[in-house]
Amino acid sequence: MGSFAGSYPFAEKWEIAAPLDSVKKAIVKLKNGDPELFPTQDSLQFENDPTGYYSKVDFFYKDSQAIVRTLLRGRKSGKTTLTLVEFEKSDKGEIKKMNRDFNYFENRKEIKKFERLIYDKIMEELDGVTLNQERRL
Repeated sequence: MGSFAGSYPFAEKWEIAAPLDSVKKAIVKLKNGDPELFPTQDSLQFENDPTGYYSKVDFFYKDSQAIVRTLLRGRKSGKTTLTLVEFEKSDKGEIKKMNRDFNYFENRKEIKKFERLIYDKIMEELDGVTLNQERRL
């Protein structure tokens, strides 16, 4: 479960053993190979969030028509933190935050779906990094 302090207290986090630039490149490759996983066909901007510490990246779940809001943050260790913040229903504008608006079982379900549809694909694009080397924070 995510930590309950800081700018995104309800978020779920994964640590990736790759520098931020490499993770961004992997996400761009993922967008080129699977554009339906992103809410727009525009190029990725990786805009900073209001804190200035994170880069924003939105993904898209076609089955539920939800925008998946995530953040990336490079670490001094050379690793990157991928943070799952919230989901927005694209047709209704309804926002649900991880670890706040879902019960335990719904959270588990959303984490597994995120790992299967997004995290695992990022890891595949990073070439040679195995899932066993990574861990959810």
